[in-house]
Amino acid sequence: MPRYVALFFTIIVFTAANAAFAANIFDGYADMKWGTHFHKVMEAYPGGQIGEYNKDFIYTQDNPDETIATRIFAFKNGMLASVAVTFSGEFVKKTGLENLKQKYIRQYGKGTQTGNSSHMVSYGWESKHTRITFIYVPNRPEMTVIQYQQK
Repeated sequence: MPRYVALFFTIIVFTAANAAFAANIFDGYADMKWGTHFHKVMEAYPGGQIGEYNKDFIYTQDNPDETIATRIFAFKNGMLASVAVTFSGEFVKKTGLENLKQKYIRQYGKGTQTGNSSHMVSYGWESKHTRITFIYVPNRPEMTVIQYQQK
């Protein structure tokens, strides 16, 4: 019997550790921290176009790989402040919206459903410095976006 109790507690500890790890949110995008200078971002993510949106500097990559249709990096005073990733419609169809959403739930934790209408659904996760929002339109896979923002 004591062996089963020890096994039970071991399983509880590993489950709790996995839950804590899943909810860990990096303060930035991929391996780029908020506040990274735009030259470093452009170096790490080549092939994009420089532009402007609402008087802020943006850097846009079109079709950087088979999963992403567009990735837009936004900067404040030349420093990384947010990233929006629009997924390829074909990738979303192949993967499935629910599977894609579950990937982020496993990575960041349960999250909060921040919006739900007959046309658009969004889930959100937050840490002290970062807000992540996964938005999708059930009948429009090409409109599936994940947004990373500095708070």
